[in-house]
Amino acid sequence: MTPDDICAWFEREGLALERLRDNLSRTRVRAGERAFPLVVHFDERWVGLAIVPLVRLPPDPDDAERLMVRLLGLNREMNLAKFSVDDDGDVVLSVDWLLAALAPTQLRDALDALAFYADRHHAEIEALASSAA
Repeated sequence: MTPDDICAWFEREGLALERLRDNLSRTRVRAGERAFPLVVHFDERWVGLAIVPLVRLPPDPDDAERLMVRLLGLNREMNLAKFSVDDDGDVVLSVDWLLAALAPTQLRDALDALAFYADRHHAEIEALASSAA
């Protein structure tokens, strides 16, 4: 699939993408009772779908470490998606696919995985992120 194919797929699914740059778009994805910001990023080989931010890291280093240890544990339990932390301190839930191997069904799988794990783990992650507040 090409980036244009992926953008067209999102449109057909009723998820209008707002193009921020040539290689970056955003929309929202529903997960349970919430809608999360979803970023779609392309490069010449990969497409990344990411809920960002899921939450922000707590400012206290000990609290942040506790949250990151939990995220690593969740990564071992999850399939397809992964948690990470970006340079801004945002907790990110993402799926990356090689463009050459991507099929429309895999886009659906990626969105379903992101929605499932966001719904399943958001409350716990949010509580850990705000435990110092």
